[in-house]
Amino acid sequence: MNKSFKECPPDDLIRMALSDKVSFEEIYKKYSLTEKEVKVIMKTHLKLSSYINWRERVKQRQYKHRKKYASFKRDPNDLG
Repeated sequence: MNKSFKECPPDDLIRMALSDKVSFEEIYKKYSLTEKEVKVIMKTHLKLSSYINWRERVKQRQYKHRKKYASFKRDPNDLG
């Protein structure tokens, strides 16, 4: 894990990860934690059922994975 995570409260990171409006890329910019590291932290700090529900919700959210989301967005001027 990264040193910057040790300096930040896990509550703030968990709040960001639980939010549907915050992407993993934004979490990486703020805490330098990869998606995999965030998953480990979430699994450690949440009840198992809460973690499973969160993972299912994240899998359904394209926005949570901004890079994947960008590939799904279409240009409105593109007719093809």
